[in-house]
Amino acid sequence: MSRPLPSGKHIRRLTRDATKYHSDAQLSDLLGNVYIGLFTVAMAASMIFALTSQLAPGEGPLRPSASGGPGLDVGWIAVLPATAAVAAFIGLVVRLGPLSLSAAEAGWWLPMPVDRRSLLLSSALRWPAIGLVVGALAGTAVAFAMPAGGLVMLGCAAFGAMLTVTLVIVAGLVQPRPEAGRALRWTADAVATAVPVIGILLAVSGTRAPQPGLLLLPIALLLTGAAVALWNRWDNNLADVQGRSLRHHGAVTDEALVAVLSLDTRSLGRALAVRTESPQRSRSSRMSWLARVPRSWRPHAALISADALLFARTVRQPAQVFLALALPGIGLLVPDPGPVSTVAMLLIGAYIASLATAEGIRRAQLSPGLDAALPIGQRIVRLSRLALPATVMSGWFLVITAVIGWRYGDPAAWLLLGLLTGPAWGAAALRAGYRPVTTFGGPLIYTPMGSLPPGLSASMMRGPDVALVGSVPIVVALILGHTPPLLFGLSVVLTAVAVLIALYDDSQPTRGEPK
Repeated sequence: MSRPLPSGKHIRRLTRDATKYHSDAQLSDLLGNVYIGLFTVAMAASMIFALTSQLAPGEGPLRPSASGGPGLDVGWIAVLPATAAVAAFIGLVVRLGPLSLSAAEAGWWLPMPVDRRSLLLSSALRWPAIGLVVGALAGTAVAFAMPAGGLVMLGCAAFGAMLTVTLVIVAGLVQPRPEAGRALRWTADAVATAVPVIGILLAVSGTRAPQPGLLLLPIALLLTGAAVALWNRWDNNLADVQGRSLRHHGAVTDEALVAVLSLDTRSLGRALAVRTESPQRSRSSRMSWLARVPRSWRPHAALISADALLFARTVRQPAQVFLALALPGIGLLVPDPGPVSTVAMLLIGAYIASLATAEGIRRAQLSPGLDAALPIGQRIVRLSRLALPATVMSGWFLVITAVIGWRYGDPAAWLLLGLLTGPAWGAAALRAGYRPVTTFGGPLIYTPMGSLPPGLSASMMRGPDVALVGSVPIVVALILGHTPPLLFGLSVVLTAVAVLIALYDDSQPTRGEPK
């Protein structure tokens, strides 16, 4: 009498136990590295608190009221980011596949003579569960911003959660049909991209955000019924998903996960990019202007020109810098911008913009052939690579501080502070670009996100740590609402420290020679 075949649930449990058994490092190693990141954040926060307490006026309000602006309703500050977050999440789900298997899972599970539906059930539940959390957080943020009562807040959270879950299940149903999946992806990308433009139009027109009401509760119930019906249909079709689709989306997910854990935005963009057309070749540049540069300066000019050409020819990067301006820009268009939201949007926008300036640095870190061929030392190589990020980020901060100066007065002082802060973010981009490549060949730690190398969290803070410290003066100025003279000298010192750290970081060679 033959024994019954194991179920898909049993196979998943065996896989999980085997992964834990083969982990070589302890979770305490990961937590020890997390301490480095928390210490950096705590140090920056303590500096901000100490300076704010010292420079705050003894009497009167902590910060002056902002001058009159276009008047973006405060409710839109929550509605627009929540809409963009849900749309970006749906676009991510379509790209990674609502249903996918990693290379190891596909190689082991798919040939097994077991029930395919029970084998894939946990993978199918993954994205709807994440969408439930994302949608609930987005809806709760909108309810807090309005503000709303208890039942209305519950309705907002339920509406956001069930809308996101329904869209995720729809993405799962259209996964076997590439045309429908492409249409859903384009729609989600268009909504996310249009949010900054819509925010500026709403600010100029003075349109007020709609107040959420109790009507959201019955709408959420209807969405729940639709989600349950769609889930039953998707659940019945799990066994019909082709292995080719599972492997393809699993490969994309694996590449994206490694890129995220390594904070390698170049690899992440390559993993998430869905290209159906043939790539366009750019016309080669002879860079004839280098002949007019003194011979001793030509290697430096060649590196700076190469980074500038790469930045200008990749349309996505200037567009990313421009769209990153919209995030703190929209926050400054409300009638009375709050310091917490302004600081948060400024730091997030600056980080997004700085990532777009380091493409040449990341390529040089992976393939240092050009740097090694030039007759200059590695410090000079890094200094030359710093030119583009420092210039772009200085311009980015000049635009933002011009808006801040328009709202709070004394624009010249704000512009000077922004000009001094920009090079610190350029140094952060340089330090992050030369971050050592994460290797998964050594001891690994088993976590709910998969197996991770022990030094990963410490590597992730290389770059953001310098940016946080270099942003202390402008953050203090935003909290106070003005620019005390002490902040200018402090900004010079912190920016110089950030640049020196980026230039003299010897964690990994930059010219191909051994350490």
